[in-house]
Amino acid sequence: MKHCPRLDRLVAVVLLVCPFIPTFTGTSSAEPTQPVAVPSGTPDPRLLDCSGNIESVNQALNQTLPVRTRISLLLLKARLLRDNHQIPDARQEGMKVLDEGIRSAVLAESQNPGQSWPWAMEGMLDLLKTQYLHFPKGITYGKRASRANNQALSYAPDDPSANLSKGLENYYKPWFVGGSYVKALSRFKKALSADPDNPRILSWTGLAYLALDRDQRGFAAIQKAAQLCPRNPIYQKRLLTRRPR
Repeated sequence: MKHCPRLDRLVAVVLLVCPFIPTFTGTSSAEPTQPVAVPSGTPDPRLLDCSGNIESVNQALNQTLPVRTRISLLLLKARLLRDNHQIPDARQEGMKVLDEGIRSAVLAESQNPGQSWPWAMEGMLDLLKTQYLHFPKGITYGKRASRANNQALSYAPDDPSANLSKGLENYYKPWFVGGSYVKALSRFKKALSADPDNPRILSWTGLAYLALDRDQRGFAAIQKAAQLCPRNPIYQKRLLTRRPR
């Protein structure tokens, strides 16, 4: 059957405003991952992202961390918990993690005037909370995310985190309120030009290409993200499905 771009748009709207259908168990098809030892010093959120292991993230969060690192790890933990069906009450725990992250990001905005990163972090946390809450409860956080993303970009138009967050907003937002896969791809590509080996940006760039029926480029980007992070179940799952989880 011929692929229908308009149908993809409708699917994207449903994904934004309706409960997600669980398709992701929180583990990859590989052997279960073991906790990654967190070395002394400030942990690297990107390395922990690639580990895809909640226990390792929890271990890192038990340390005294710089605010930016802690918020990044709270975001990562909430992402990993969202579709995890092995941890009891994972979604409830994820909501608590998101609330802490949002409070911390808002406080960081006032403590770091003129800097984009707290606003970009708030934008990503707000967007993730819209997916936890679904329609209509998530609408408020969608609006908050848009405001935070615009503020981040006003401070640093080329910042990869700010462009990633705005791209996620463009990807999920319905077309009748300004959402666009084309806009999302433009933002992801701009973020990728500044941070070319970031697996999260790579993976979302691939999903945007797929949404625009540019399958060769889409799967190439998704495959590269999965190769960079072979133990992260989110990136591995995207090798098997077009669903933007």
